[in-house]
Amino acid sequence: MFMIVAPIFMVIFIGYGFGHLRPDDQSSDKLINNYVLYVALPALLFLAIAKADISELNQSGFIVATLAGIAAVYIAGTLIAKIMGFGMPQSAILSMGASYGTTGYMGVPILISVYGESAALPAAIATILHNIPTIMAVIVTYDILSNRNVGDKASVSKSVLNAIKTTVTNPLTVAVIAGLVFVFLGIPVPDFLTSFASFLGGAAGPTALFALGLGLARLNIRKHANREALKLVVPMVILKLVIQPAITFAIAYYLFGMQKTDTIWPIAAIVMAAQPIGAGVYVFSNKYGFKQEVISLSIIISLLIALITIPVILSLFPVLGAE
Repeated sequence: MFMIVAPIFMVIFIGYGFGHLRPDDQSSDKLINNYVLYVALPALLFLAIAKADISELNQSGFIVATLAGIAAVYIAGTLIAKIMGFGMPQSAILSMGASYGTTGYMGVPILISVYGESAALPAAIATILHNIPTIMAVIVTYDILSNRNVGDKASVSKSVLNAIKTTVTNPLTVAVIAGLVFVFLGIPVPDFLTSFASFLGGAAGPTALFALGLGLARLNIRKHANREALKLVVPMVILKLVIQPAITFAIAYYLFGMQKTDTIWPIAAIVMAAQPIGAGVYVFSNKYGFKQEVISLSIIISLLIALITIPVILSLFPVLGAE
C-alpha cells in the first residue's frame, strides 16, 4: 500500500523542495493555489456530483459517521482548550485544528489515486461535509462572542448569515451545489462539459499536492517549536489523526454496519477523517489573530505524522474494496 501512495507524497515533497529553491517567488504560490481552489478542484467535484445517480446520494451512514467524527473532536477540542485556559471564541480556532483536515488538497487525490474514479463522489461529498460545519462554527463563534451586544438577536442573525455566505460562496461548495442541480433536475451532463471538466479536474490532484508542499516550505518549524506550543499542538494532532478517524470508523462500522455494503463509502469516510490539519485553520487563526505560530506548527507536524498513519489506515482496506 505504501508504494501506491508513495507517488502522492513525492509530489508534496517536490513542491516542498521547489518552495525552498525559490523562497522569494511567493506570488506564484498564490497563483497555483488559486488555480486549485477556483478551477481544478471545483471542476473535479462538480463532475463527480453531476454524473452521479440520485440513488447514490442516499448515504445516511456516511454522512452521520462523518459529521459525528467532526462534532466529537470539535467539542473535545473546545473542552481541552478550556482546561488549558482558553475560552471562547479563541478555543474555536483550536477546535477547528482538531477537526478540519486537508480533504480537498490531499484527501481527494489520495482516494482517487488508490481507489479509482469510484471514490470521486464520496470524496466530493466528504470535502463539503468537512468544510461547511467547521467553518460556520468558527465564524459564528467569533462574530457573536466578539460582539459587545452578545444578546442582540440582530447581531446573531447577521453572524449566521455571514457564515452562510462565506461557506456557500466557497468555490468547492458552489461546484457541489451546481452538480446537485444537475442530479436533482435530472439534467444529463453534455459531453463537451464532461470533457472540459475532466480535463481541468485531472490536474487537481497533482497541482493540489504540489501547492500543499509549497505552503509547507513557507512555514518555519524551528522558529515555532517550543514546549508551550507543543502543549497545544499535541492534543490537536491526536484528536485529528487518531480520535476523529476512530470515531468515524466506529459509527460507520458498528452503528451502521457499513462494512457489509462492500463499497467505497465507509473507506472514504475514514480516510477523509484521517487527513492532517488543513491550511484553512491557519487562514482563520491569522484572520482572528490567535496562535498563528501554534497552528503553523500543528499543520506541519500533523502532515509529517500523516505520511505514516494514512498508509497504515489504507492498508487496512483492500484496494478492491472500491470495486
